[in-house]
Amino acid sequence: MSFSLTTKINKKNRMPYKGFTLIELIITMCIIAIFTAIAMTKSEIGTDNFNSQIALDQITSDIDLAQSIAFAKNDTITIVFSAEEDNYKLYTGPDANRSIISDFPGSNDGIVSFASGRLASIDISSINFNNSNELQFLPLGNVKNGGSIQINSTTTITVSDVTGKWSIN
Repeated sequence: MSFSLTTKINKKNRMPYKGFTLIELIITMCIIAIFTAIAMTKSEIGTDNFNSQIALDQITSDIDLAQSIAFAKNDTITIVFSAEEDNYKLYTGPDANRSIISDFPGSNDGIVSFASGRLASIDISSINFNNSNELQFLPLGNVKNGGSIQINSTTTITVSDVTGKWSIN
C-alpha cells in the first residue's frame, strides 16, 4: 500500500513543463520562413515597379528641363539616347558644334545612366525620333522631331512634334 501511495503523491507534485518542445520550435520556424519568402517575393516585384517609376520620372523631368534650358538660353539642347548602354547624354549647341552639358542635374559628367546601381533593372528598349536616337529642342523650345522612348518593353514615353509635350502609355 505504501508503494501506491507514494506514486499518487509524486504525480500530484510533478511540475508542468515550462517552455516549448523541439517540434513546436521547428514548426514555428517553418511558418516564419514561409512568410519571409512570400514577403521577399512581393517586395522584389514592388521594387521593380518603384524603380520603373523613378526612371520614368527622371527621363520626363530631364525632357522638361532640356526644353526649358533651350528656351531660356536661346540655344539648341539635344538628348542623345542609347538603348545599348541604357543611358542618355545631354548636349548644348547646334548639330555641327555640340558640347556635352557636364553639370546637368542628376548626371555624371552629362551622362544619365541606368546601367548600374539601384536602377540597373531599367532597360531603354527602343528609341525612335524620326529614325534617330536624338531628341532635339531648338532655341525657342520647340522639338525638331517628335517620337518615342520605350522603357522595359512595356512603357512608352511619347514626345509630340513641335510642342515637346510628353505622355506615358
